[in-house]
Amino acid sequence: MKNERTYRWADPAEIAAAAQGRTGLELLRLMAEGKVPPPPVGSLIGVTQDLAVEKGKVSCGFDPAEFHYNALGTVHGGVIATVIDIVIGSAVHSTLKAGHGFTTLTLELKYHRAVTAKSGRLTATAEVITRGREIVTAQAKLIDKNDRLFAAATSTLMIMRAPS
Repeated sequence: MKNERTYRWADPAEIAAAAQGRTGLELLRLMAEGKVPPPPVGSLIGVTQDLAVEKGKVSCGFDPAEFHYNALGTVHGGVIATVIDIVIGSAVHSTLKAGHGFTTLTLELKYHRAVTAKSGRLTATAEVITRGREIVTAQAKLIDKNDRLFAAATSTLMIMRAPS
């Protein structure tokens, strides 16, 4: 082994405390402003802090790196799926009342081209398509600065009361 990676993440209890009494949109806007840290998985994967939040629509950056690679020398599909799942979950979260959470029921992902460190910063954008009382459908895409599509997804999520 010749390479090493070190990273830091916020205490999840700090994020949970910040969420108390706030809508999903309020919490995500505080994250976008840097007033609340992002969830640890974002630090692990390398989702960037350039979060853009509207009700029902969220985007963020992703910087592909060698530590994301599979044995073929491209970013592992599971990493891309995680980036997509983060942004879809955030789009759904932006529609929730205080005290509510969600869980992913399905994630259908299509890969359109390989991602490598040379791909440069990519942008993941998700938008809620339909939202009922309990079931939400959202879609997402992962593109580069030239609007080339790397991946696209549709997801179904279930809204529930957040665990206390």
